[in-house]
Amino acid sequence: MSRSAVRTRAVALLIIETDMKKNIKLKIIIILLLMPIIIKADGWGSTGFDFLCIDIGARPASMAGAFCATRGDINGLVYNVAGIVGIKNKFATFTFLDYLVDVKSGLVGFTQSMGDRGVFALAAIYTNYGKFQKTDIYGNDLGSFFPGNIAISAGYADTTSIGLSYGIAIKYLQFSIDKYTSMAAALSAGVIYRIKSQDLNIGFSINNLGHTIKPFINRYEKLPISYRLGLSKRLAHLPLLVNLDVIKYHFTSSRILWGLYWSLGGEFTITKNIFLRLGYTSQGSEEREENSNFSLAGFRLGLGIKYKKYTIDYGFGSLGMLGNMNHFTLSVEF
Repeated sequence: MSRSAVRTRAVALLIIETDMKKNIKLKIIIILLLMPIIIKADGWGSTGFDFLCIDIGARPASMAGAFCATRGDINGLVYNVAGIVGIKNKFATFTFLDYLVDVKSGLVGFTQSMGDRGVFALAAIYTNYGKFQKTDIYGNDLGSFFPGNIAISAGYADTTSIGLSYGIAIKYLQFSIDKYTSMAAALSAGVIYRIKSQDLNIGFSINNLGHTIKPFINRYEKLPISYRLGLSKRLAHLPLLVNLDVIKYHFTSSRILWGLYWSLGGEFTITKNIFLRLGYTSQGSEEREENSNFSLAGFRLGLGIKYKKYTIDYGFGSLGMLGNMNHFTLSVEF
């Protein structure tokens, strides 16, 4: 959800405030995860908890989010939970995202390898939309508030004897504006099949299946359900990892390619400790349709540096006329 969308909702709340003097009982709905509601796509912003669609980690963000078939990275919790397979020992990561205007986001995550019993991961993603001034319908100052989101994910993944990795994650989601809060529960699942002889991974994931369990006042937000199909290939005679994802959002359709979006990314191994990353997402073409002056919309760039047990990653992304994104990630292996 953009800052402008948050601001619009916050203003609406101030108008509704005068009719909220009486206690209102908010219904809690018990949901069946894996039972998404089939509704016609109606454009960006048609769902709640849209912060789940933002690329968080600096490494996947610098490859334009093409990360569905990548193994051995905690960011698999966002793209394909089966991707946490391959992480060894204990691993912690901290990401900060300087997003549009004064919106800030980040991720704190931890993984634990359990040897032959798989890998467990826990992560929290937050988004803060900055400071808003609160007034009543007469313009009187009532203080300030800080709208925000949080998502807490717990995932597990393992590999079968035939090279098929699988994973599943449960998520708790919360969105707050002032004293009003919406809550949801979601499930993500995915698989990655590795063809070792070709150094090729094929991944598929379903993300954010679920439902709102506490409405925003009286509105039950739809979750941004997505389906990803990805390829990850390490070239035989070139130090390059190439990733390709095709993405379908359940309630949103692209204006090209049969309603699908795609992302292409690459990671060059300059040395064993330095990595250069590039990427492009088809969402940039839609941004350029609005303003042809923003030719960099959709392009991503990043750098990774590894020193002993520490890894520092940086990612830069252009959203065209909306502005730029800067991702910073620090990872530590224990």
